[in-house]
Amino acid sequence: MRKSAAAVLVSVLFAVLTACGSADRAVAPAAPAFTATSIRLEGPWYSFDLPQVEGGTDAARTDFNEGLRAELDPFLRSAAQDRAVKGFNSEVAHIGRHVLSGVLGIEVEVDGGKLHPTTFKRTHVTDIDDGKALTLPDLFTDLQRGLERLSEQAAVQVPKSRVGTNPYDKQRIAPAVENFKDWLATPGGLRVYLGEIASHALGYIDITIPWSELDAMLKPGLRAVVSS
Repeated sequence: MRKSAAAVLVSVLFAVLTACGSADRAVAPAAPAFTATSIRLEGPWYSFDLPQVEGGTDAARTDFNEGLRAELDPFLRSAAQDRAVKGFNSEVAHIGRHVLSGVLGIEVEVDGGKLHPTTFKRTHVTDIDDGKALTLPDLFTDLQRGLERLSEQAAVQVPKSRVGTNPYDKQRIAPAVENFKDWLATPGGLRVYLGEIASHALGYIDITIPWSELDAMLKPGLRAVVSS
């Protein structure tokens, strides 16, 4: 009887631990501290302060720093006299308990600066615990359903941004990876950079979708990571 009771107890504990998997990371020990920094990159036709992190764990630091550099490199390689590249509002946007988020603001001058520059935003998110990048497919149990929820929420959030009642390109919030690929994990929600969806004058539009609106779509355990 004792052996049977012990077996039942082990079984119950295993079930409880499995059910609580989504909370495991929330109570796990914090990783060594990261600090935000930057490095200056300069060339004949570009100048850029690239956000980076110091400290922390080797794997996460390497993934984050190299990930942001990889997002920037295509722009630096294409820089030329009539396509000078500059940075703006680039930052390590969030250092969480389990996640790192960074954003690049990139200006590409057109026709030697005679015209208004074309702007871009690029992002990178790193899961500190496993030292790997987090992308949209990593977030959702069903990617298409996740994209549909993002699209629905974007339709709610865009009018609350500076777009207001102005018309905007609805195709730019359609449920496609391309429309939501530049995102950040923040405590308040998934911040996504949608681009100049309304007009050049209104500029780059970003919105934040609360995690509570995405909970049902997230993979088990991810809420504790992305909201940390």
